[in-house]
Amino acid sequence: MITPRATDQGITFLDVETPLCTATLCLQGAHLTSWKPEGQEECLFLSPHAVFAPGKAIRGGIPICWPWFGPRKDAPSHGVARISEWRLHHQETDKEGNVLLSLAFYPEDEAFPAAILRLALGRTLAMKLETTARTQPCKLTEAFHNYFAVGNLTKCRVHGLDGIPFREEAARPMKHGERPLAPLGCLDRVYDCPACSGKTVLEDLVLNRAITVERSHASSVIVWNPGQQGAKNMADLGAASWNKFLCVEVGNAGSRCIPLASGQTHTMCQKITVGPLK
Repeated sequence: MITPRATDQGITFLDVETPLCTATLCLQGAHLTSWKPEGQEECLFLSPHAVFAPGKAIRGGIPICWPWFGPRKDAPSHGVARISEWRLHHQETDKEGNVLLSLAFYPEDEAFPAAILRLALGRTLAMKLETTARTQPCKLTEAFHNYFAVGNLTKCRVHGLDGIPFREEAARPMKHGERPLAPLGCLDRVYDCPACSGKTVLEDLVLNRAITVERSHASSVIVWNPGQQGAKNMADLGAASWNKFLCVEVGNAGSRCIPLASGQTHTMCQKITVGPLK
């Protein structure tokens, strides 16, 4: 069942409830704010201080950073997609019981590319972001900015990144455990992966689960948490939430941008599964 609802501020959500999962999607940003597979705890972190208002980015869930990743002078951080209204293009339920949604975003300025997001919501979560350059060529950077809920950040391990070069972009870098990555606080790493497909596993020793993120046509993995002081400085987050999530993102960032000629298309994909620790 898919049930639409709207807030007093005019923000529209789609609530999904099936035997396989429950989920919530905000049409502003095509932003998934909740995904809970059958038999599992909530997989996505949503800040208790998140703001749901027109033109405001939502803190948590899976923001879509597009058509650029990171800051840009005189422009919204992480692009325009996450603060813009998307149009629900198609919905259905497949024979396995997965809910399939397709959303489109065509910016008024045709110098911007167009985007279509396809989701399959069930015991696994699959997302495909298709970008097409329109009247102008573009250099695309992008990411699925996954906020994963964890029992305690300092009791997590991230597998699949050993030996991959990365840039640490945290303002105040700190030492973390390595091989596998064991975050202890503030970090903002952009890993430049040697291949555009791969798998990253977030092990949560407190919740006794592993979240696996498989990527394709995405050669960047970004691991981010602002730390306690950074979270305190964010009005829509707060110090109490800093160790309740870890962002393990997939995308094409920095030097891994995707050049698109007018009319050319690129599709980035991720598949997320969750299960018990082995």
